[in-house]
Amino acid sequence: MLFTQLIQANLRTKILGWKIEYYNRLGSTNLEAWELLALGAEHGTVVLTDHQFQGKGRGGNSWFMGAGKGLAMSVILNKKYPLECSGLISLAIGIAAAQSIQKRGLDPKLKWPNDILIDGKKAGGILCETKIQEEWIKKIVVGIGINVNETSNEFPDSIKGHSTSMSICSNHPHQRELVAAEFLNSLEYLLEMIHQDPNEIVHEWLDRCGHLNKPVTFTEKGRAVEGIFSGLDSFGHASINTNGEKKLYHSIILD
Repeated sequence: MLFTQLIQANLRTKILGWKIEYYNRLGSTNLEAWELLALGAEHGTVVLTDHQFQGKGRGGNSWFMGAGKGLAMSVILNKKYPLECSGLISLAIGIAAAQSIQKRGLDPKLKWPNDILIDGKKAGGILCETKIQEEWIKKIVVGIGINVNETSNEFPDSIKGHSTSMSICSNHPHQRELVAAEFLNSLEYLLEMIHQDPNEIVHEWLDRCGHLNKPVTFTEKGRAVEGIFSGLDSFGHASINTNGEKKLYHSIILD
């Protein structure tokens, strides 16, 4: 069970997390968040569950969470952002997730665009979904999943070789409520920085990138592409050097 009062006791936010909708068991926190938005949910509302059993990632991939072991939550951002900020918002979410793990004594790395790695293995990810009208992002649901206290034998065989959790990497369990609170604290600050100092977002993300100036592979238009991940532009798009030419990408998924 997760204690929402403990999360809120550790908040330093003005808005995010002061209203939490908690469920013992839920298919997807993102889907529930969109339903709550349709009913008029407030900006900053958090959807939280102790057991997410139909978690999804980018590209329709599924995400595994051990019941009562991981952290699965969604944050409702019911406010307008310029469409050009979409890349920076995604980066800010990843940074906030990494900072929340780092505060528990670990050294997470980020894999563009949405994976969280510890010791080279995936320990979580983000899924940022938006409603767009003309040149504005009108509503956002920020989904985050972190494997906190799962053990090695709990992961399905299909992902066991490249998945991990915070407790596996630190050899001790972690209080999920503190991870959640620190994520919200960091996210609120970083969302403000998108308007005040967007370069800080880019620099913070690159500081945690696990593949900067390293070879990467991805699929583009049905074919495998190899290149060197050389950084980000000011909007958060990936800059990849392929065949001696730098190109910008905003929707690919690295292998």
